[in-house]
Amino acid sequence: MEFTALFLAISIVMLVAWRGSRSLALTLFAATLAGSVATYLHHATDTLKLSF
Repeated sequence: MEFTALFLAISIVMLVAWRGSRSLALTLFAATLAGSVATYLHHATDTLKLSF
């Protein structure tokens, strides 16, 4: 679910960058980047349960 939200947010950022103002696009990009890093760190700290 969070990956779908990140994809939609990135799509919105690209549309704003194409049609809207530069400062708004940079602000939305920074927020999306922070969300992406937070999602990465959330999943990077998960332990893998491997059974060999």
